[in-house]
Amino acid sequence: MGYARQKRSRERAVAAGLWALLALWCVAALWGDLPAVHAADKPVQHVVGTVAAIDQKRLVVTTFKGQTISIKLTKQVRYKDKTNPQSNRPPAVGDRVIVEAVRDKKILTAVTVHYSPTSQPAEPSD
Repeated sequence: MGYARQKRSRERAVAAGLWALLALWCVAALWGDLPAVHAADKPVQHVVGTVAAIDQKRLVVTTFKGQTISIKLTKQVRYKDKTNPQSNRPPAVGDRVIVEAVRDKKILTAVTVHYSPTSQPAEPSD
């Protein structure tokens, strides 16, 4: 019974964090901080979830419903770290993401990847 309670508590914490990230994204969109809703005359689709895998050519996201979505990455993709706005580093496995992507036939290509790291970078030692 203790394990089940801990699991539910963890799931609630993750869900609350994702809702907070989504709310932050919506506020930023209203302020005009995010790119326009169309990229090259193609409607932008949003993929929300957790990074399951990432390399230079693709990002695999697991949605909250358990669906796995593969998204193509190009050199033009922009990465937006919620905790470090100056960074353009890509997310890591386990990070929560909101991916803005365009669909060309059956291929989703990322335009912008907004993410919230699950772990904070280590403090530099003096």
